[in-house]
Amino acid sequence: MDRTTPNDTPEPIERSLDPENWDELRVLGHRVLDDMIDYLQTIRDRPVWQPLPESAKRLFSLPLPVGGSGASEVYDRIRDDILPYPTGNIHPRFWSWVGGTGTPTQLIADMVISTMNATGLGFDEVASTHVELQLLNWLKEMLGYPAEASGLLLSGGSMANLVGLAVARNRMAGFDIRQQGISAGGEPRMIFYASSETHSSVRKAIELLGLGNESLRTVPVLDDFTIDATALREAIKSDRQHGFRPACIIANIGTVNTGAIDPLPLLADIASAERLWLHADAAFGAFARLSPQSAALVDGLERADSLAFDLHKWLYVQYDCGCVLVKDSKAHRNTFSVLPSYIRSLDRGVASGPLNFSEYGVQLSRSFKALRAWMGLKSEGVQRYAEQIEQNIRQAQYLDQLVMQHPELELLAPTALNIVNFRYVAKGLDTQALDELNAEILMTLQERGIAAPSSTVLNGKFSLRVAICNHRSRREDFDILVENVVAIARELTGKVASR
Repeated sequence: MDRTTPNDTPEPIERSLDPENWDELRVLGHRVLDDMIDYLQTIRDRPVWQPLPESAKRLFSLPLPVGGSGASEVYDRIRDDILPYPTGNIHPRFWSWVGGTGTPTQLIADMVISTMNATGLGFDEVASTHVELQLLNWLKEMLGYPAEASGLLLSGGSMANLVGLAVARNRMAGFDIRQQGISAGGEPRMIFYASSETHSSVRKAIELLGLGNESLRTVPVLDDFTIDATALREAIKSDRQHGFRPACIIANIGTVNTGAIDPLPLLADIASAERLWLHADAAFGAFARLSPQSAALVDGLERADSLAFDLHKWLYVQYDCGCVLVKDSKAHRNTFSVLPSYIRSLDRGVASGPLNFSEYGVQLSRSFKALRAWMGLKSEGVQRYAEQIEQNIRQAQYLDQLVMQHPELELLAPTALNIVNFRYVAKGLDTQALDELNAEILMTLQERGIAAPSSTVLNGKFSLRVAICNHRSRREDFDILVENVVAIARELTGKVASR
């Protein structure tokens, strides 16, 4: 007998978005997993990057689907028109920006993350909360940071810088900035100090925090692209004399252009003497700490009041996963804590978890991204990661030597860590012509699918920039890079190779 509602109308059929046939989903899932493993296993056989053909682009001009096509047919479109055209950062010869590669075992973590669909609240007493807290403790131990520090996983270094600098702003303001706002009358302008090589996310953070660009002092760098500490001291002194409030020094642990590492012990001493906050942007450089051979390069990391870094760069975690650590956990919590009744913790039940992550950042809903890094560390062990990081550093040194030994190539910056900057040089070409030539070399390398460095400008010169955070790269890949840079340059200039 049909069920009816109180007004004697038939009760509507209730549905969910679960499949009507679970066996079909199981078959598709096995096929997808096999395809993804094949894709990773054969990545070296494909171009580093290739442009989307018109046949693929047509998919993205189709109208909004009113009726569904079914998961199997949609996957076919993904496999044919989306999967073959990535950024390329999982390829062994991708060295653009500071692109992390991820690891195959994290495919399993991703399936679990999607299945659980955890909200990452922290005050929920669930496994995902404890995984994240354990990961944060591991990260503090790995980096030599105090165990009592607070921490938060975020989307990446840009958000980690924003959170760390927000804590610095509130802690150093000298008044209740949450209550009065930054425009409190009569208060001196806070000043944050960073080198000219600092990542653009710092400027964005200063602007978003309402401080304005006039609160960011750009300090010049030395020949090795590290901050000029003498100029920093002079800037702090001058700002005090002019009635400003020096608040924070921002140290770079691996600048985005060259991988330069600011002298952290010296900056920590200056910050201590001047009673300033020290924030370290260690987006990719932090994990040099894991390598016994290279750990000394980042001495002083543990002295930073706040520390921003990415796991999806040099810890080879799938995107996206960044982190901020803050020594003064009370200052961290006081910067963000807002606890309405609907997210109040209880003594028992689902809402009896250990802490509320939203009290340490902006987000309330957060994905279970911690599982990727947690699984990677549990599967491989921290020693394996240390070896991989040191391998990347040695590969940078190897490429450095290849460039220095080649008469047609010029090194444009010291190789401080894992980034190599160089260009092709040809007699008779001025700076502008060399810039145009090297830009054309770069685009040709990418368009032919040979390799994907990126570029920057150093001392007014266009540079081919090779950032090595790739666990799949081998020395032979850097031989291929150099050979093809020279071959393409000769092709473009009509130069005949000497015999």
